[in-house]
This record gives sequence, structure tokens and C-alpha cells, in this order.
Amino acid sequence: LALGTEHRLAVNGVGDVIAWGENEHGQRDVPASLGQSVAVAAGDVYSLALEATGTVIAWGANDDGQCDVPAELQDVSHLATGTSHSLALLSDGTVVAWGINDAGQCDVPPGLTDVIAIAAGQQHSLALKLNGTVEAWGSNDLGQIQLPDGLQHIRSIGAGRWHSLAVDTDGIVHA
Repeated sequence: LALGTEHRLAVNGVGDVIAWGENEHGQRDVPASLGQSVAVAAGDVYSLALEATGTVIAWGANDDGQCDVPAELQDVSHLATGTSHSLALLSDGTVVAWGINDAGQCDVPPGLTDVIAIAAGQQHSLALKLNGTVEAWGSNDLGQIQLPDGLQHIRSIGAGRWHSLAVDTDGIVHA
């Protein structure tokens, strides 16, 4: 399940993408050529699907290049969308970003590896590493990438429009 600003996406049991809600920018118009999908992500007014082959398909508004999936992108395991930028986690633990980069949200930190989860907010991006640490980049206007001191042993991350969350192995939420 993925929640965009005014639309929703889901993948059913046979890999079909189901979309509902607002469709002013075609964000709900699932491409007929879309193959069996394993995951979806919904940006502000655009949509992404991860096909079972590891290929990413995008549709909807593309004012900021958020639907311009890099041609060389392959072996994708997870997706995340911000307002107008996208992240892909590759099976080798690296991250690829595209779309608007007005606050550095697509400037993946050099040498970022061993990533197991990703999240994206309006103008910021997050990566959870295998060792339980978090990397954050992009806008920090509201402290959204200011990681709390001692943040470690993290098991999941999330990003809202202007905030970030992390849950540690004890179940404590860090905001």
C-alpha cells in the first residue's frame, strides 16, 4: 500500500497494481504494459511500481523529473517517494535517487553502502544501514535530517513531509 497526497496504490495477490483517488495528473493511470509488480510507491502526484523483474515503472506528473527513471537502473529491491523525488534501493545495498534536487535530497552520500531500507520526505531522504545506523540528507530547515544523538540499533525508518522517524530494536520511536 502506498499513500500519495491525493491518491492511493496497492498491489494485489497476483501482482496487479490497483489505484484510486485523485487523477488530475494521471497518477492513477496504471500503464497497461506494467508487468507483475511486487511493490508500489506514491509521490505527491506521481506513482512508481517495482516489477517482479526488478524494473521500476513511473507515471503521473513529471514536472521535476520524478518519473524519469534512470535508464541503467536495475536490480531494485525497494522504492521510496518524496514529494517530487524518488529513491531506489538496489539489491547490492546502494541507493539511486532522481527527480527534483532543490535541497540536495537526491545527493546520495558518497560511499553509502549496506543499506537495508529507505524513506523520503518532501525535500529529504533517509537510509537505514545494516549496522542499525541512519544516514540522512537533503533539507534540514525543520530539523528533519538532524539525527538524535546516540541514534543506533534502528530497525525501521519513515519520513513525513517535514519530519523523520526511526524505531529502535527496543521499540522506542525517535523523532
